[in-house]
Amino acid sequence: MRYSVIGTMLALLSIFLLVSCNGAQQSQATDLSLAGSWELVDDSPSLGCFSELKFLDNPVSKRDPVSVHETTGDTTKIWIGEYEMEGNDIRVMLHEPQADPFIMTPDYNGNELKLQYEWNQANLVCSYKISSDSHSDPSEAQSENNSVIDNAQTPPLTDEEILMGPPGRFADPNYDAKTVEEALDQLSNDMTADEYMEELLLLLAEDYRTYVTTFNNFDTGIKVDNERPDGGITLPPSKKLHISILLDASGSMGSKIKGISKMDSAKEAIQSFSEKLPENAEVSVRVYGHKGSGSQKDKELSCKSTEEIFQGRGDQADQIKTVLESVNPAGWTPIANALDLVKEDIDPETTDSVVYVVSDGIETCGGDPVKVAKELNQSKVKTVVNIIGFDVDHEGQKLLRQVAVSGGGEFTSADDDESLKKILDKAYEKLRGEWVRWKEEGEGDANTQKEKKQGELNVTREVMQKYAVQEYDHLQAALKYLETKYGKSFPRHEIYMMSTNRKNFLWQYARDKGAELYKEVTNNGKQVYEDIKEEGDKNIEDLNQKKNNN
Repeated sequence: MRYSVIGTMLALLSIFLLVSCNGAQQSQATDLSLAGSWELVDDSPSLGCFSELKFLDNPVSKRDPVSVHETTGDTTKIWIGEYEMEGNDIRVMLHEPQADPFIMTPDYNGNELKLQYEWNQANLVCSYKISSDSHSDPSEAQSENNSVIDNAQTPPLTDEEILMGPPGRFADPNYDAKTVEEALDQLSNDMTADEYMEELLLLLAEDYRTYVTTFNNFDTGIKVDNERPDGGITLPPSKKLHISILLDASGSMGSKIKGISKMDSAKEAIQSFSEKLPENAEVSVRVYGHKGSGSQKDKELSCKSTEEIFQGRGDQADQIKTVLESVNPAGWTPIANALDLVKEDIDPETTDSVVYVVSDGIETCGGDPVKVAKELNQSKVKTVVNIIGFDVDHEGQKLLRQVAVSGGGEFTSADDDESLKKILDKAYEKLRGEWVRWKEEGEGDANTQKEKKQGELNVTREVMQKYAVQEYDHLQAALKYLETKYGKSFPRHEIYMMSTNRKNFLWQYARDKGAELYKEVTNNGKQVYEDIKEEGDKNIEDLNQKKNNN
């Protein structure tokens, strides 16, 4: 049988209640046993009452252990502390977790204990009945003028209740060998081994409450809340991205490279790129120079020609191929006009805006694309202007690079349809990188949380075991002193076995509880890590396949 700091806990605590007889007789004080487990009755007057109360009895101390259960929905929180009688009232002091002391006013009526107390800023009247597990014999009615004496027996203590007992007077850091010996000199020399052990623990028991509370309330869960790119690639709700694709439809786009017109290559690359955009991004496609011809007489018509041919979301990108089919190389190159009108395509609520201009030549309509690009970049909705020069000569590249620099973007040159795809894929790679970062950060967070919690458990276990050994050493020193003082009449062997069993119990509790929680943390961390890795790898592989298939 496991030894308890507070003995067998079978003594009954009596308090006096005043019972009125016929409204005129003198009140009589009668006994009420609190020891035992009390369960809240279904028709209790107030809501918010403790669902269970467990009063224990420590015959060697004025204050006795108590635990209360606070149930909300499917969750039960256990508070542990001490109680003492103040006249007819019960003063409760909960310290694990910490709470302000409060008074319970009891009213015992038959088989029911009614308690009035304040909890969570509410004045409660709560009715309880003794748990069936606490009864040794049913309550028996006495005379009409007497209360019923409850013969409830204290249930066995749990491991946690044993360890939540108060520490001894000389627990760390108050231990002093000489002072302890002076206290030992005050002990009677005719006690039993059990009585000696109780007295020794009142002096030397270490304080394990902090470590037991840590174990009991330890959260073994691993939670990684990194924002994930949902679906193919999506943006966080706080992000509103607009991507504008401007396609040069001037007559020069009809010329061929390796047997394929620049226009067809540009269309294919744009379609491939658009399919990889975030599904919830706003996407627009605008063409320019698509009317008239390259002749002087059509210049005015062609230079005014720019039109938004698609406005939608990234998940509607399959429609872009259809609208591009009707676009054919035609006239002049009004880049400035197209950039100026792209402002109308962007929602004012947009948080991020990027423009990709696909062109095979410089401005030919007299506009100033450098100025317009700068205005876009400095507007309320800051817009980055990127220029992709498609088969552009050296002089043209210089001019287009100026446009990109003014727009806060980049100029990239492409000589054929494959290089154009690669350039557009660079932008896609940035988006794909979101999944890579999410996976790596999530794996790192899972491992960090796991290792931190494992470390906390190891420290709690090691410190508790250290105190178990320290308490044992102090008990052995006390035994040696008492044996020297009392000789063979002192029950040293029995007390030695008790102290050894207690040390083993303490050590094994810390070991087993720590190992149990450590295993849960390890398994939870591993599972979260593997879930993140699996999800990340799957999405990255899916995106790689989409890219390779284009």
